[in-house]
Amino acid sequence: MKIGIISDIHEDVVRLSEAIRLLEQNNCDELVCLGDITGFDVFYYRYLSTRSASRALAIIRENCRYVVTGNHDLYAIRKLPNCNGAFTFPPNWYSLDYDERERLSNKKVWLFEQQELPSLLNTNEREYLHSLPDHVIFEVDQKRILFSHSLYPDFSGTLVWRPHDVWDFRRHFKFLKEQGCLLGFSGHLHPNGIGKATQNNYSFLSFGTFKIENDFVQYICPCTANSSSKNGFLIYDTNQSTLSVVQLKSKKYKIDFFT
Repeated sequence: MKIGIISDIHEDVVRLSEAIRLLEQNNCDELVCLGDITGFDVFYYRYLSTRSASRALAIIRENCRYVVTGNHDLYAIRKLPNCNGAFTFPPNWYSLDYDERERLSNKKVWLFEQQELPSLLNTNEREYLHSLPDHVIFEVDQKRILFSHSLYPDFSGTLVWRPHDVWDFRRHFKFLKEQGCLLGFSGHLHPNGIGKATQNNYSFLSFGTFKIENDFVQYICPCTANSSSKNGFLIYDTNQSTLSVVQLKSKKYKIDFFT
């Protein structure tokens, strides 16, 4: 079985469409999206005239059987995360002034208003995002796999915190063990290639094909959107126990504004 994994679309329908086309060419049996379908940050993305949250959602809904929510998706619909392990959101979080939220969060959580454009979603699209879980576990070839946007307990990636060493994965690996999972996939961090965490090491690998180890391992997927990081997607071949990290090579869309 081949599982195609995409993450961090950020309304980039050009690269999303190319990724879907390449995944189909590689005969993937299932496609998984790890969240952040929405979220156009004017500081980091340059495809202003081709961005479309609605079109990106339509492509994901048509092609991906498993989809989880990311922090930008939550912000787009003003939904609070289930938990994050470090900050408790007041119920009226989104009705508070920006300055008050900045004070309360003490730089622990992402705030978006100063740099993110509205996603312009209709009611049906908002309801779809509301329905998405923050993680999914499914079994293939007697192996349980965890899919999430970020790491436990902050599955949606609402915290500004980022992992720096193997110790930062200890709670996540504990969760994997409790759920009977040996393997996890997440996005959110936009690595140049793929991040790989085991119980003994945390490192980054370039694009290419790697053998999946038969031990607890968490992989961090590259972003699909065209940004300052190299973008791409994953193909997990369960029969061959290999993981292909594929780089997207579409031409950058050049415009006069935000080039």
